[in-house]
Amino acid sequence: MTAPISQTAFRGPGDNLVGGVLARLRLADRLPLRVSCRYLAHWDDPELDQLHFEREIDLGTCGDLAAAMTAARNAVASGHFDAGRDAALRLVPQFVTILDAEHGLVLAGEVQAGRIRWCTPVDSDAEAQRVVSEACGLRAKARAATDADDPASAAVLLTRAQALEGRLVDPFWRDLAAAAVDHAFAA
Repeated sequence: MTAPISQTAFRGPGDNLVGGVLARLRLADRLPLRVSCRYLAHWDDPELDQLHFEREIDLGTCGDLAAAMTAARNAVASGHFDAGRDAALRLVPQFVTILDAEHGLVLAGEVQAGRIRWCTPVDSDAEAQRVVSEACGLRAKARAATDADDPASAAVLLTRAQALEGRLVDPFWRDLAAAAVDHAFAA
């Protein structure tokens, strides 16, 4: 007994060539990738110890995801960040993002102890919805902690929310980003 095979089950060489060219064109439209890092800025002066603020610094552009991850890793590992004209200003890296030319999130990661812990991208739109709901809940708890004058708890909750939101990779990049995170984890 033979099973019927759809005429579309097999693709010819021309179809494969066209599909490959179209995929490369779609990818080229989304390049280059922009790498940036959010820093917590503070001064060494004890009188200004309470004054902290966040600062976003552009780490450059790259032609592919591997190069972008390497640029981010090198910038965070070097520990050298230009604070501009104020030599007493200290910048502590907090969170790295890689965006494509259309401002879609390609990959994000938390900085911990001088290393980047890449956020695992969501697998599906349904998982993305769950992540958004959970992150919104954490942000609401952070607002409540701020209202209760508990800034330390609010900061922890906001960091957790941002790490969750770092999983919300643009659907175009999900498979490639997941493979890159797996590869980085294995290395």
